[in-house]
Amino acid sequence: MIVLSDHSALHPHAIFKKLKQMGGYFNHNKQTLAGLIAGRDQPLNDRVAWGAMRMDPTDISDVTAAAYTYLVNGHGPADNWTGLFAAGERVRLRIINASAMTTFNIRVPDLAMTVVQADGLNVRPVRVSEFQIGVAETYDVIVEPEDRAYSIIAENSDRSAWRAQRSPRAPA
Repeated sequence: MIVLSDHSALHPHAIFKKLKQMGGYFNHNKQTLAGLIAGRDQPLNDRVAWGAMRMDPTDISDVTAAAYTYLVNGHGPADNWTGLFAAGERVRLRIINASAMTTFNIRVPDLAMTVVQADGLNVRPVRVSEFQIGVAETYDVIVEPEDRAYSIIAENSDRSAWRAQRSPRAPA
């Protein structure tokens, strides 16, 4: 069983207050005028359309890795959680998203997964290389690992966790 979760050192009321004061507070990937001029960001027409909706196209998650540490079975990134298996055996992994508000993209590089159950219900088996799991969802997948080490990658959907540990604006 793999339980994914998010944890913040900030009190939930503090997170809520920051979001009420500025909806994109934890979004550190905002587009800039320099990006527009250099042609790296969206064209002006698209930016105007997003502005009319009062939305930021890079604001996928309200709270990002700027405030969260992502955990696997209660272990942080530095703990290097390890699951053992015997080479050649079929392993059923139950992946549970127990996070407060993070959607994860799951993959095991160089190892196909077959989804066999979603939220406790059997499904027609589907072979995938990656899938997305929302808050409170559970998926069962079958893998058949060879005799070597594998990494299970659970990346938040806005891809903010791969950036630097903490920005100056984030809590310590």
